[in-house]
Amino acid sequence: SKGVWRWETLTEWRAVSREAREKGGEIHLGFLFGFMVEKGSEYEAGDPRRKYKYRVVLRGNDIRDQSFEVALFQEMATTPTNLEASRFCDLLGMLPGNATEGRDVEQAYLLADLKGPATYIVLPTELWDDGMHRMNKPVVLLEKALYGHPHAGAYWHEHCAEIMRACGFALFSDNWPCCYWHEKTNTMLIVYVDDMKMSGPKECLAGHWENIAKYGKGIRLSLIHISEP
Repeated sequence: SKGVWRWETLTEWRAVSREAREKGGEIHLGFLFGFMVEKGSEYEAGDPRRKYKYRVVLRGNDIRDQSFEVALFQEMATTPTNLEASRFCDLLGMLPGNATEGRDVEQAYLLADLKGPATYIVLPTELWDDGMHRMNKPVVLLEKALYGHPHAGAYWHEHCAEIMRACGFALFSDNWPCCYWHEKTNTMLIVYVDDMKMSGPKECLAGHWENIAKYGKGIRLSLIHISEP
């Protein structure tokens, strides 16, 4: 589970939902589903770049409350960065002595804690053990902002903003969401979902990536090749 859910919380939905109703509390029930895709299908058979990947996501259109009614969520806007900001970042990277680099944040949403009412999840049956098959709707407690949850993107952006502040970046402008500026090094960083693009003095970029990995506490960054603007 990689800390996404806690196996030690395994229980039956009827038990936790009954307790929540009796105490007047609110909990949520979500359903996970898995799917497998083939990446690199354009390559020849046997090529290491051709492989299958199995993913598990939350069915965000079917989340229930303790009474098995449709759960209601407050609107949490996650405005992505805009094209104007991206072009400005490219322009900054073209100035003498500057460069532009990109990184992909691996499994970005899973870095953020899930907030709000406790959310229990039903795992795909292929992940069940023999004991779970003998239970009535076995569930475990979801800990991280798994993709598919209505607020997963918002929780990731909140978490990302905390990392940026720790690294000395500040929000560039209220009109350019998910764009950050480092005053001391004149470096710009933009975040689009789980992709990051940074422009600034060549000698400063590596240090900024190292700080993001350091303060990100487990964040993994993989190189993105950026084409010439």
